[in-house]
Amino acid sequence: MSRLREIQQAFSECVMEGKPHRLATEIAPAESALRSVAFYRRAIRFNYTQVLKITYPVLFQVVGPRYFDTLARGYLKTYPSTSGDLFPYGCLLPAFLGDLQVAPWLVQLARLEWACHEAYQAADSPPLLPEHLQAIASVGPARVTVHLHAAARLLRFPFPVHRVWLALQPDASADEAVNLPLPEEETGVVVTRGEGKIQVLPLNQSDYLVLEAMSHGVDLATVEQMVAEVQPGFDFSGFVAEVLKQSLITGFSIKDFL
Repeated sequence: MSRLREIQQAFSECVMEGKPHRLATEIAPAESALRSVAFYRRAIRFNYTQVLKITYPVLFQVVGPRYFDTLARGYLKTYPSTSGDLFPYGCLLPAFLGDLQVAPWLVQLARLEWACHEAYQAADSPPLLPEHLQAIASVGPARVTVHLHAAARLLRFPFPVHRVWLALQPDASADEAVNLPLPEEETGVVVTRGEGKIQVLPLNQSDYLVLEAMSHGVDLATVEQMVAEVQPGFDFSGFVAEVLKQSLITGFSIKDFL
């Protein structure tokens, strides 16, 4: 191992794992130098904790600052950042919570918050224009597949964790209050972004089925047939009009049949 590599490894162990002895031997024998490294370690740990608080604000409110700080320290030790880009840091927190065997609904809440984080950072998708809608209407639905907004995220949960998320938003009304622990209740949601704001919308079984099929590139005729088998009388045209209004559909493709 090269001298530089040894120094880098010693510094990493000191900062991430709190092991100063090897660093003292390698590059910082003076006590003042070790104090400087310890200060740097505290600053790094604080910064990564702040990143997790920003990414998981609802989880932070639910578990409280002391427990969250403990989680953040454990997460940093288990999954140290491997990139200068802080956006992906925290993506494994749901898995980390699962390994800790915390309340299962907390794991699902973390999944929802990570989806919100991704949706907030996702690229914008240009809206469909009137001429696009005319092009879709002019061909048979079996030839049309649609694309969801780049920020849209579809998720299923065994608990209605979206209620907790909604109840703890800054602009939540008193009607959004929720009792804990959450009951087991299969729930589907779509996370999206509009005007720079994240929205979490609960979906019934049929709505989720339709959006999921669309996201997988199933043509509109097949999607309509699928949902009709689950819920006869489903207003497919009305549903499509509603998701267009919400800007969930932002692109389309038309197949050429030979």
